[in-house]
Amino acid sequence: MIGSEQRDATRVKHKANILLENLPAGTHYKAKMYNYSRGGMYFESDYAPLPGTEIYIGIERSPYDDSPDIYRVQVQWRRELGASNSSYTFGVGVKYHCPIEP
Repeated sequence: MIGSEQRDATRVKHKANILLENLPAGTHYKAKMYNYSRGGMYFESDYAPLPGTEIYIGIERSPYDDSPDIYRVQVQWRRELGASNSSYTFGVGVKYHCPIEP
């Protein structure tokens, strides 16, 4: 995965449906999270904001606790998935504004 050499925390595999919100526009997009760490997550979506963009992410089946969670994140990188097994167009790596404690 792109950017793996820059990680400062171990990624944990965890699939969950998520909802993305574009902060300025308030538009919502569906996506799927595939892994997370204390500092960020990787998801796939048809919406891929530019690196540096801030968005909100709502996690339906949060790995952190039993209730749905909402996080403010900054996009670190994105890549087009091309002809992959994914049903989405882009893979996106984000960093939490405030790291989550394990």
